Parts: sequence; C-alpha cells; structure tokens
Amino acid sequence: MVENKQISVKKKAYVVNDAIAEKIRNTMKTKNKRFFNVMGSIGAGKTLILERIAKRLSPYYKVFVINGDVATTIDADRIAKSGATTVQINTGGGCHLSASLIQKEFDKINIDDYDIFITENVGNLICPAAWDVGAEKNIVVVSITEGEYVIKKHPIIFKGAQIAVINKCDIEGEDFDSKTLVEDASKIKSDMKVICTSAKTKQGIDDLITALGIDIPKRE
Repeated sequence: MVENKQISVKKKAYVVNDAIAEKIRNTMKTKNKRFFNVMGSIGAGKTLILERIAKRLSPYYKVFVINGDVATTIDADRIAKSGATTVQINTGGGCHLSASLIQKEFDKINIDDYDIFITENVGNLICPAAWDVGAEKNIVVVSITEGEYVIKKHPIIFKGAQIAVINKCDIEGEDFDSKTLVEDASKIKSDMKVICTSAKTKQGIDDLITALGIDIPKRE
C-alpha cells in the first residue's frame, strides 16, 4: 500500500510538471521566443559551449541563461562574462531542474526583454531525462573523454533529445573516437541532429547554433 501511494505521488508530480512545461512552451511560442534545454554530465563541456554560444549571439540577441547545479554560482558567473543575462538555481541536492523551478525564474523577469532562453540542467545523464522543462528542443552534450559506451549506457536521455553534441573532438586519437559516438546516437534516434564540437577551439559552435534554428550574421 505504501509503495502504491509513493508511485501515485510520483505520477502526480509528473502530471503537474508536464502541465507547467506545456504552459511555458505555449508562452514562448505565443511570444515568438526561443527556449532550449541543455543536458549532459559534469565535465562534458556544457558551460564552455554555452559561453561560446552566448558570446556569438549576444551582439545580435538578448540571451537569458538559467544554470542548474547543486551548489555555487560558478557556471552562471562564467556565462555572464560572455554577454548573457544569467541566473543560478541551486537545487541543494536535487539532480535535475523541473518546469516549476524554471517558471519561478521566468516570473521574476519580463519575457519580452529577451529573445533566447537557455537552461543548463544539472550535470548528469539520468535525472534530467525524465523532467520536461518546457523547452522547444533538448540538447544532450557528451564528450569523447567519457568513453566509447557513454551513449549506449544512457539511451533514454537521447530518445528525448533533438540534438546530440559530441564535444572535445579536438583531442581525437587512438583512444578517443567521435565516429563511434555519432553512430550510437544516430542508432538511438535516426532523426536526431548530431554535431561534433570542440568548445575549446570553437569548432562546430556555429553548426550547433544553426541546428537550433537561430540565424546569425556572417562574420565580417
């Protein structure tokens, strides 16, 4: 009986979360705003990728980034230096961001003041997969240094993604092969866009922005 009650409470939590997520999605669509959810393990390179994106887009768009983490404001502080407005959500132990946490941050600002919204979810490849935050696209970032089986071991998060990013491709060699990860991602979801990047060298950043459906002026 206790177990059934716990399952019922969890299902209710998902129902409430999904309703808020849909409200967020509808608001963004109505206001012609863009909202993306970036997920990935700690150390995959999510924050540096977002720094690169913010620096590339900030001259042309108003970018708002929500950083999720267990503690500290390190990530938000880093990305803010690249021209985006940032806010840090510290979960205090929670392994994911929820739609209600996102909505609370949106309630504090004027949505119309910004063009692009990005969430950097809490660093792991498990919990964020189960929680819709209302984004139009989910992006999963992995790095070739996480091993050749990282995608095979975490298929669920890729099934809910529209874009997979294979990062740190600048250090490919005998022990690091992006081709295998690209193939694994494509097998999980054939219509998912897979992009190889190096946040360090900026390789693939413009390709990622294009995959998001964001127009960027050509470099002069």
